[in-house]
Order: sequence, then structure tokens, then C-alpha cells
Amino acid sequence: MTNDDRQLPPTYFQRQDERADEEFYTTPRLVVHIDDTAIRALTALFARLLPSQGTYLDLMSSWRSHLPEELEPQRVVGLGMNAAEMADNPQLDEYVVHNLNEDPTLPFATAEFEAVVCTVSVQYMT
Repeated sequence: MTNDDRQLPPTYFQRQDERADEEFYTTPRLVVHIDDTAIRALTALFARLLPSQGTYLDLMSSWRSHLPEELEPQRVVGLGMNAAEMADNPQLDEYVVHNLNEDPTLPFATAEFEAVVCTVSVQYMT
């Protein structure tokens, strides 16, 4: 098998909606994408893997981060596409509206965070 045989066809990366991401994210969508069992499992995973009292970056953030309270983070920063959604997130200390599809460079200093999470949103990256 050659490398070419293992590459996914370009059609796999086409979006169903080619409008600008900013258009889609204009309206806040305060929805939960996973059920309560998945939320509990995710929160338990974060409790096991994330450093206690750390600084965290929540990529593709929205109105919920699912971080366990017992971690007592020093700082949680959300990076997402909708300011209203992130403003409603009680776990974020601050947030940045930034389109990673247009500019994949993160607007933060190197090693600014001890951990980065990306929960149920990586599918929006192109």
C-alpha cells in the first residue's frame, strides 16, 4: 500500500455549508451535544487527566466546559466563535472570539496554558 492509497479523498474535507463560519455562529446555540452519561464520563476524565489548580484553554468553547469543580483552576480561557455563548459559560474567566479555520494561529503566548481541552467540537475544523 502506498501513501497515496492511504490518503482520504478531497471530497471528505468538503463542507456541507460553505458560508463563512461567522454567519453560522452569529446566533447563539445553547445546546448540549452529549447526554448526561457522557458528561459524567468526560468530567471524570478531566478530573483524572488535568492538573489541579491549573490554567486551561478550552478550544472551540461554548456555554459549557464540563470541567470538574474539584480541579479549582487558576484560570480558564475559552476560544470560540460566539461571544454570547462563552459569556454564559460560568467556568470561563475570559474568552476570545477567534476563527481557527481562517487563522489557525492561537492568539496566546507559548506555554501559557498547562492543559488544552477540545470537547465535541473538533469536527468543525477544516
